[in-house]
Amino acid sequence: MKTIGLTLDPLDTLFFRGGRPFGSGLPGESSLPSPQSLAGVIRTFLLDREDGDFAAMRNKSHLPEAFAAAGAAWLADVCFRGPWLAELGQEGIRPWFRAPADLRFVDGGVTRLLPKAQKIPGWRPALGGMRPLWSAGGKPSKRRPELLSIAGLAAYLANGVIQAEHVRPYDEFFLLEDRTGIEIDSTTCASKEGEIYSTRNLRLRRDVVFYGEADVPDNKIMHFEAPAAVGWGGERHYAIMRRVAPVQWPESPGHDRTSLLLLSPAFFNSGWRPDLVPEGQLRSAAVDGPYAISGWDLARGGPKPTRLGVDAGSVYFIEGPAPRDRYLGTELGDAALGYGFFVKGSWNYASE
Repeated sequence: MKTIGLTLDPLDTLFFRGGRPFGSGLPGESSLPSPQSLAGVIRTFLLDREDGDFAAMRNKSHLPEAFAAAGAAWLADVCFRGPWLAELGQEGIRPWFRAPADLRFVDGGVTRLLPKAQKIPGWRPALGGMRPLWSAGGKPSKRRPELLSIAGLAAYLANGVIQAEHVRPYDEFFLLEDRTGIEIDSTTCASKEGEIYSTRNLRLRRDVVFYGEADVPDNKIMHFEAPAAVGWGGERHYAIMRRVAPVQWPESPGHDRTSLLLLSPAFFNSGWRPDLVPEGQLRSAAVDGPYAISGWDLARGGPKPTRLGVDAGSVYFIEGPAPRDRYLGTELGDAALGYGFFVKGSWNYASE
């Protein structure tokens, strides 16, 4: 397998429903694309390039069986990461990530909350050894940074200082644009009376794209040699997919205390707590969510159940051996889609 980077540059607005309800009287508002939406568009692209039999995939009990029926069994082994918002510049792709949940604004700068070494009277956590998060200096604002640059990510993982230029708000990357639509009667080719709806679609700012990665067999990389137009999201609005050099993920120096920062949402059997982290190692956590996702199962021909997990930006502080896997999620199928992808950092107690 070879890791390749991919950008998706929308030609129009995009719409991603996520796991929120959408019905009569409710405006449909797009969320940011999920890992499974990125995996879906790349899988569809590869099946099309391989002349896969889409009809043969229906009503299969497992996805590998569906890919084998379509004539592309190898596709079950392709893994994905992302998508993340990214800027296009002369230096190449600059991805931005959901800011860690332990970052706060303070006195015009950015500070991080850290586990407190001293015991606090009356603090009785549900899990033994858990410590509250504490501000290392100054009174933090309730406002949180929204997006963190890859340079800021490197500083965060090294337990360094987060500079003001490392964080940006979402509205510098995209806006939500209102659209109104009607339903067309297939027999009369005219609009149905009263069948009108409104949506709030995602429109990226100039020079902003989505960035993701895929682990692809060496003999299949030729499919990505030229840019390709792919339908993505609701109503299959098009985006241009291009291959780029993959991001060099920052790594923290060796440390006996490790922070696990989720760059993608994750699903655990134990609610908010990663199953791969022994209970006795967990010292603190800053958890975002709940994150909800559903979707349509093409192989089984029906909707997927809504699932609730923790969102990207969640961070776990542990002492002891860190997980060797790149994914904190519980199910292998989730890892292939990119859910639970995390990076390792280092941390110290707030009083040290």
